[in-house]
Amino acid sequence: MAEHEHGISSIWPSGELPMMRWNRFNSGELGDVHRHMTSAFCPHRLVTEGNPPISFRHNQVDVGSCTLNATDYGLPFGRVAVSIPPAEHSYLVQFVIEGRAHFRHQGREFTLDPGKMAVISPHEPTEQITEAGCKHFTIKLDRKQIEDLLREDLGQTKRALIFAPDPVFISGVAASFVQFVRAIIGEMDGATPAYTHHRAMRTSESMLGRLLLGAVPHSYSFDYEFGETSAAAPYYVKKAEEFMRAFYKERLTLDDIVQAAGVSSRSLTAGFRRFREETPMGWLKQYRLARAREMLERGMPGELTVTTAALANGFAHPGKFTQGYRKFYGEAPSETLRRQSIRTS
Repeated sequence: MAEHEHGISSIWPSGELPMMRWNRFNSGELGDVHRHMTSAFCPHRLVTEGNPPISFRHNQVDVGSCTLNATDYGLPFGRVAVSIPPAEHSYLVQFVIEGRAHFRHQGREFTLDPGKMAVISPHEPTEQITEAGCKHFTIKLDRKQIEDLLREDLGQTKRALIFAPDPVFISGVAASFVQFVRAIIGEMDGATPAYTHHRAMRTSESMLGRLLLGAVPHSYSFDYEFGETSAAAPYYVKKAEEFMRAFYKERLTLDDIVQAAGVSSRSLTAGFRRFREETPMGWLKQYRLARAREMLERGMPGELTVTTAALANGFAHPGKFTQGYRKFYGEAPSETLRRQSIRTS
């Protein structure tokens, strides 16, 4: 598996367009490409810049209501510009296999490179510029299916599910999401693919949706990561979580958490590893990071500093906080704070 210091270096390691056996459309005519992509995704505006010739390819695999899409405009030079209205019925998970693509979404401008992923939510329009040599991979997920999964996991949801538009590194849960996508693609080349078997299809869709909800920050991230769960965790794991939620601002030690849970350190650690896939102190660190991110997303430069956010959420060393924050969220805490300033200016 191709990796770099932040995680997986690309959705598809070879750099070639995947799913060649599942080619859906090829054309050198821009009008034909526009009509095809409107049918495959949604109505949009498509133009070239620099008058380049195109040699378009689109490979596609269906996984229930979800589609995996690999596209290449085959540009020797110039760019392709796409204006997309709110998708309404779909979340679009975006990757670049090779090259670069530029986006404007939710008031943010960002560049997508291999090794990162981003999600286009269906609530706002998107501008996309694809450079020459760029190969693109898009996963189209049904909005209702994703929102139903969220409701199933959290209960009643009262606000829109909106993903943060900023790219995240393909590491942690995002790497698991990519590995699952790769497994589906790999099996499609076999004679009897399992993931798209009619009895496994809904499970595959659910797995993609839940991994995405854990991989990319969104409007329910805090509740999804740290809210009450229906998982049958032992009472002592839940007691430890309640204690950490109440006292996360304090300088807690593992002994403090063990004492609150009422079991041995070994039992508590084993329970967290089994039911939360994390150690107690690891869970506490992630909880503190999430609370700090909430504070940074609401704060304003000049009124709030990274150091203040770190100390207010139980981090004694701002430098270590910044390092852990960058690793977990794929950006520095100062970038989160600065983005809030841009949104409110």
